[in-house]
Amino acid sequence: MATPLRWKEMRGAETPLEGMVESFIVHRSDLSEATVRNYRVALNTFTRCCQRELGRAATVGDIEPGTVEAYLKHRRLSVSAETARVGWVALRSIAEYLAELRINGDGESVLRHVRMPRVKENHRRNLTDAEMWKAIECAAEGEQGGRDHAIVITLLGTGVRREELISLRLRDLDPQERLLRVRATTSKSVHPRDIALPVEVVKELDHYIYDVRLGPRDDDAPIFTNRFGKALTGTAIRRLFDRLKLRTDIPDLCAHMLRHTWATNYNRSRTGSTFDLQVEGGWTTARMVDRYCKVRPLDERRRAPSPFTAPRAARIGVEKRASEMRPSPKESAPARRRLTRITA
Repeated sequence: MATPLRWKEMRGAETPLEGMVESFIVHRSDLSEATVRNYRVALNTFTRCCQRELGRAATVGDIEPGTVEAYLKHRRLSVSAETARVGWVALRSIAEYLAELRINGDGESVLRHVRMPRVKENHRRNLTDAEMWKAIECAAEGEQGGRDHAIVITLLGTGVRREELISLRLRDLDPQERLLRVRATTSKSVHPRDIALPVEVVKELDHYIYDVRLGPRDDDAPIFTNRFGKALTGTAIRRLFDRLKLRTDIPDLCAHMLRHTWATNYNRSRTGSTFDLQVEGGWTTARMVDRYCKVRPLDERRRAPSPFTAPRAARIGVEKRASEMRPSPKESAPARRRLTRITA
């Protein structure tokens, strides 16, 4: 890894970009580990591309609209539009950092007019009920069935992200309070949150930790471990779902699909309000709730009460409206005496 540069060494367009990237990463201490990893990969890829195309080491001056647009077009055609968008986000962020320090740009980002690559919004679907139960059943198969079953139940019951799952420690779990803590350092949103655990998840984690899990039992030990008692990695989770794809015959099954399924079932089961779902999901905006929640199945919507149910009940007197349910005002003693004198 390149050594971060001092600010006085970064003045000028000929400053090497490689050391600048590490200085930028140090400066952006507000980013999560996953975002830092994505930024570093995207910026290092841009640096190598400049070296290959320009025949020299990449410099700060190469972060300019023409070079960046050519790079984004190359990434979109050679890899994917999603990869190009990730590169655009990282380059825009470092350009704003350079403008803030008055290193490249007159107080404004030199990439402010570079448009984000368009990406077709293919929202990931959620599992149907039959697919969900089949995934739960198939996860219990195999040598690591006890652990894999606990992982699937945890993902479906809490909606945590893959990186958050493998970063969970024993001290983050409070079974008595039915609470799971996601730390800010492991969350994509860089905000801590508390998740209320369903009873099913508490029972499954209790069985896994005390009867199946391998490894130490201290507070900083990971909850989910491999066969050697070491913490699981993101690659291990991906391979787990590769095995589940074959067992369940669900070709697009992945860990993130279970997050969509959790959000949809949270809404279907009326587990909490929309704001509760946003908080427990670790989203900073309500727009992400709309993205993750899917419509209820048609059969379930058919069984739901008709929109005419409430007015029909009010019409026949079974259910009074809010204005009709107000208590009648109580008469005071002087008022009753005056009424008695008048009627006497």
